[in-house]
Amino acid sequence: MAIITIASPMRAPALPNWLRLETVVIATAIGALVILVVLPVLSLIAASVWQDGRLTGEFFAEALTGRSYLRALGNSLILGSWTGLISVLIGVPLAWAVSRTNVPGKGLIQVTATLSYLSPPFLTAIAFVNLFSPNAGVINVFLRDVLGLDIGFNIFTMSGLVFVTVLHTFPFVYLLSSSALQSVDASYEEAAQILGASKLRTALTITLPLVAPAVLSGTLLAFVNAIALFGSQAIIGLPGRIVTLPTRIYSLFDYPPQFGTASALSLMFIAITVAALYLQRAFLAKRSYVTLAGKGARPQLMDLGPWRWVLFAACVVTFIVAILLPYGSLIAVSFSKSWGLDFWHNLTLDNYRFVLIDYDVTRRAIVNSLGLAILAATACVFLGAMISWIDVRTTMPGRKLLDYASLIPLGLPGIVMAVALLQFWLSMPVSLYGTFAILLLAYVGRYVPLGVRAANSSLRQIDPSLEESARILGASWGQTMKEITLPLIKPGLFAGWLLVFVPVIQELSASILLFSSNSITLAVAVYNLYETGYTEPVAALAIINMIIIATAIGIARRFGGSRLGMKTGASGNSRPGVMG
Repeated sequence: MAIITIASPMRAPALPNWLRLETVVIATAIGALVILVVLPVLSLIAASVWQDGRLTGEFFAEALTGRSYLRALGNSLILGSWTGLISVLIGVPLAWAVSRTNVPGKGLIQVTATLSYLSPPFLTAIAFVNLFSPNAGVINVFLRDVLGLDIGFNIFTMSGLVFVTVLHTFPFVYLLSSSALQSVDASYEEAAQILGASKLRTALTITLPLVAPAVLSGTLLAFVNAIALFGSQAIIGLPGRIVTLPTRIYSLFDYPPQFGTASALSLMFIAITVAALYLQRAFLAKRSYVTLAGKGARPQLMDLGPWRWVLFAACVVTFIVAILLPYGSLIAVSFSKSWGLDFWHNLTLDNYRFVLIDYDVTRRAIVNSLGLAILAATACVFLGAMISWIDVRTTMPGRKLLDYASLIPLGLPGIVMAVALLQFWLSMPVSLYGTFAILLLAYVGRYVPLGVRAANSSLRQIDPSLEESARILGASWGQTMKEITLPLIKPGLFAGWLLVFVPVIQELSASILLFSSNSITLAVAVYNLYETGYTEPVAALAIINMIIIATAIGIARRFGGSRLGMKTGASGNSRPGVMG
């Protein structure tokens, strides 16, 4: 019997391990994370305790004892606490209405939450200043001069600042709570009602405790976002003499800059975030929130009877206040020669012509922001995919530490990230201050957690045997990634790209410290125009900002596939970003 010999396919000589593509990618991902996150944070710590070649506690002593700093700290804590509480009072009932009741207009609630999350907070602040500033706010003028009512709303107060901030933060609570409510086993609620519990008692004693982790996670996100937002605190707080930590840190960069004190205050920011996270985990650790069912029964929607219209009316009011009023006022102001009650007699397109054609600063800012957002989103997605692959697909020692390091920026407000980058790069022989490079580093470093989370959740949904089969059949690591892995996780990568692009376009708190005349961004241009009193062009630029965001979402959805969207689960695998 003849013996048939099958020749093995010719293989290229094996490269040394340190030259293999996957080794280069791993080294690049680790090096990028160290440069983007670890070294700037270490520089921030060093700057807060080091002066003239010696250790010192002077900066922390000043930050913890100075009256102006303590007042800023107190205002930030008040703002964060009230914002978190009111976000729960709005977000949880809306989530319960959508997930558990027969309230009409559920799509309206979803649109309200999504648009509120996507709306830049500083633009919302500008919109409500146009409406409720004490002397020139159009609603105050209407009440005073037309109706003759001695009623005035002053937006430049702590309550006004909390109000504007809540409009951006309640979606965090809503999104997390609604996701949790859809996952909870409904049989517990049905059993309680069979045993005679009222609908209200069932909601308070059964449903709410089971979704407590999601509610607390949303509250924590609302709190952290509230204390970190620079734009709304500068636009509303400063005219009302309400100084917060972000605005106080910003003031320390007037000449001569006080880097040490700014670093100490920035670390206080991080300490507040860590303390809030610790309190949340300590509370949740006291009880178990696990349900026994492997898959929750589909909940039977609660019939509210006539009360569903009361709840629907509350949802409509939320839509009017959160979306219709700010967007409507910005659109109206953008088409006005001079904003006021005589709107229909002074319509014009001059404001759009000014910001798009006549004023070169805004044209440059739009181009800069688009370029930086595209580059930052692409870099975050690429780096996130590599870090997630290391975590999910390798057994490399320290891979979990790498994943944890990538999450550090979630607790860093934009202005803190800017201070950290300034401290690090000013000590380097390469001068990056005021360049596109330092803005890009700030954006990538700050939003890389979103890219990591998006890629991580997508990779975990793919069976590793698909990649193993390709490697067994002779495909290289690069071919396997190109032909198998990346196509399968494409929807998740597009979702991560979008989650980075949107906040970068509207980022203000880091950009305000890092920009120069050549690298000015769209958000900084809006803020500078507002500071110089160009109310109508500011509104036109704000509408252009939102058009860019809406266009990006449409394009990303078109090319990302049907799975693309903002997915937010109670487990935290994907979460909204922290905007400045």
